[in-house]
Amino acid sequence: MKKPDKKTILKALKILFGVLVVVFLVWYFWKNWDEFSEKIMNVDMGIFVFSMLFYFVYKITLASLWHYITKLNGCAIKYEKAVTSYLYSILGKYIPGKVFMLAARLTYYKEEDAPLSKVTVCFFIENVCTLLGAAMLFIVSLLFFPNELLENYKWVTIALIVVFFVCIHPKIINFFLGLLGKLFKKDLKIPMKYSQMLKVVLLFIGNWLIVGVGFFILTKSIYPAMEYSELLFCAGIWGVSAIMGILAIFAPSGLGVREGIIVAGLCLIMPQSDAMVVSVVSRLWQTIPELVLVALAFIWSRIRNMSKIRLKKGADSAQELPDKSEKQ
Repeated sequence: MKKPDKKTILKALKILFGVLVVVFLVWYFWKNWDEFSEKIMNVDMGIFVFSMLFYFVYKITLASLWHYITKLNGCAIKYEKAVTSYLYSILGKYIPGKVFMLAARLTYYKEEDAPLSKVTVCFFIENVCTLLGAAMLFIVSLLFFPNELLENYKWVTIALIVVFFVCIHPKIINFFLGLLGKLFKKDLKIPMKYSQMLKVVLLFIGNWLIVGVGFFILTKSIYPAMEYSELLFCAGIWGVSAIMGILAIFAPSGLGVREGIIVAGLCLIMPQSDAMVVSVVSRLWQTIPELVLVALAFIWSRIRNMSKIRLKKGADSAQELPDKSEKQ
């Protein structure tokens, strides 16, 4: 028998980890069902739905940022097609291997004869900027961290902010990417100027703030006692949970890792039971808008294809008329 390769082992570990997380959550909620059911029934649905709108805006803005990155690198296509390709690629989060995330976009760019190598680089830049944006939001949130130790060392947080904006220089990033590229035997490089990189990262930070505000509103719908002064702290918790979920390659779509970070962070400002409810509901809060957007992208692409077929039939019929008259 052949020994299983690394990909097979990693896939098996992902499945095992996902199963363990689901089993733990089911057991935890079953054990504390009376308390959780009361909390869920008391959720303000109006505020919950309102908070979800922020996630919709966040995703559409991300699609626009993707298009902007491709414009900077000379491989852009029409805006509507770029957004459609991005929304389709969301499904890659739920498919093992996540290759679909890139493949879904390449299909649309191939139709327009865009340089696929540049599109792949843009995909890499987008992921780097996503992590950098979330990291910056978390660093800023440390200024609002409910902890006496960090209160006395705010100057360290301010220093981290300064270091962050120095370290996002493409030369510095490319240096570390070169080391990573040697490890994976790939040429990893960001072909952008510092001014361009700074602008893109700032846009990603702003977008993370949008979804952070939405997460705060979601949390407040479950735990109304939360103060508005804790908004940035709450947003920072969402940001760092997203970072850890992306980096945890063993967890499918960050399942379990994100929830654990959210619970650990929110426990500092609310009871653990409320934090658990927020962590689980937040998974639905992001999944529902994503699936809705994928469905809208599918409907839009179908309408576009049908209109193309009609135009082609109209052109063919118009061409046939002169041919018939000539024969007569």
